[in-house]
Amino acid sequence: MTGGALPERVRQVVARVAGPERTPSDAGPDTPLGAGGFWLDSVDLVEVIVACEEEFAVTFDGESDLTAEALSTVRSLADLILSKGPQ
Repeated sequence: MTGGALPERVRQVVARVAGPERTPSDAGPDTPLGAGGFWLDSVDLVEVIVACEEEFAVTFDGESDLTAEALSTVRSLADLILSKGPQ
C-alpha cells in the first residue's frame, strides 16, 4: 500500500468509530483524533487501535507504540501503522 492511501484508510476507520456526529466534514490526515477533531476519548481510542490492528494486520506494543504523539492525528496513526510493516 502506498503511503498516500494509508491515511485515507485510517481516516475511514476512525470515522467509523467516531460516528457521523463526531466526524468533521473536512476530516483529513491532519485532523486530531481527540479535542478539536474527532473528539475520541480513551475508550474510543482503544476501539480505533483494535480496529486498526484488525484492518491492517498489525500488532501494536502498548508501551512503546501507543504514545500521545502516535495517537494525535490520523496521519500520526497511519505513520505508526506504516512503521509496523506491509499492510
